[in-house]
Amino acid sequence: MLKNFPLLQNLTQFVTGKEPTKDEPAIDIWSYAEPAGEEPDPLQRNVLQWRRLITSVREPVDEFPGQPVDIVGFVHRPFPPTPNQFVLARRIIRCCLADTVPLGLAIATDTADTYEADQWLRVQGTFGTTLYRNRLTLVVKPDTITAIDEPQKVYINGVF
Repeated sequence: MLKNFPLLQNLTQFVTGKEPTKDEPAIDIWSYAEPAGEEPDPLQRNVLQWRRLITSVREPVDEFPGQPVDIVGFVHRPFPPTPNQFVLARRIIRCCLADTVPLGLAIATDTADTYEADQWLRVQGTFGTTLYRNRLTLVVKPDTITAIDEPQKVYINGVF
């Protein structure tokens, strides 16, 4: 099939570093993405699962503070940056690799500036609140922040 689409074939070779064979698909995006179905265990939820849950309630600042969080993602710095905060994000596959978007949770810590953009971290802590633009906002208050290697599944498959 790729022979009918030479640009896609070239892209596949560039991304994977190898020429696809007839027996295997060009790129199996699911080997790069973790699923994002419902997860009842809060310590097993990824960023997308948390964001879906947070947006499903009327007042998240009343509902979530104190709940435990254990998430993995990369440091994303929105513009303009917020003092003592960064966003721990993952790239979400909505349809294909070409339409991924970053999505994350705000992490509030005095050591926020010590982490580099795109650095992969594991953050364990609890939800809390902070004032942002005179409004109470939900944030993760970390107990531990650990630098990790980029995971095998860097994407999350799902729709926000």
